[in-house]
Amino acid sequence: MLQKCRGIVISTVNYSENSVVLKCYTDTYGLQSYMINGVKGKKGAIKPSHLMPLSLLELEVYHQQNKNLHRIKELKSSPILNHLHFELRKSTLALFMAELLGKILREESEPDAQLFGFIFNSVQMVDISEEGLPNFPIYFMLQLSKYLGFYPKDNYSSTCTDFSLQEGVFIAQAPASIDYCRAQLSVAFYSCMNQNFEQMQSMQFAPLMRRELLAKLIRYYQLHLLLFGELKSPAVLHEVLN
Repeated sequence: MLQKCRGIVISTVNYSENSVVLKCYTDTYGLQSYMINGVKGKKGAIKPSHLMPLSLLELEVYHQQNKNLHRIKELKSSPILNHLHFELRKSTLALFMAELLGKILREESEPDAQLFGFIFNSVQMVDISEEGLPNFPIYFMLQLSKYLGFYPKDNYSSTCTDFSLQEGVFIAQAPASIDYCRAQLSVAFYSCMNQNFEQMQSMQFAPLMRRELLAKLIRYYQLHLLLFGELKSPAVLHEVLN
């Protein structure tokens, strides 16, 4: 059945000399895989530039229920991203976001219009922002956890000052463990909650504190999502953003 949809490129995998399998998160079908032939040839209608991580697409696809691999009739970039793939900081952010999304999105999951809209809008914000965006990975992971169902509980108080990554709540006194945030790190973690995009970018953190916050968020995801595993991109991300 021929259908139109919007999509966000997550990744591509080489299939043959001139073909790739595209992983694309769509508004209509969720995460899907598409076979694209001739993408590396000079005459192919679909170019590698269309398939860079987090490219935003309008698609016309042949979609068949109960099939794992689908075909694309037509594809175009819309809206066109002018900076995301051409500026080092932003392209590094794109690789981080795409790797993170590749860990959490599942083809068997139902489509989620709100989650799609959040990711779609986040890509556009990174593309057009004139700021350095050093805090964006923290903002993105915190906001994304809302749509995944494990956003931290907003219960910080004078008696609940430490954050439990396992429970997702602030507690009275945490042991010394990687699964907790204590002292200044806990305060910084709480200060990042409920911040919008502009507020988050104006917050000032030392590079080490920013690195620790992101590491705790990655651990938070590992504890709340099965098969999440490790991320490779943060090491490069820290070097570029700092």
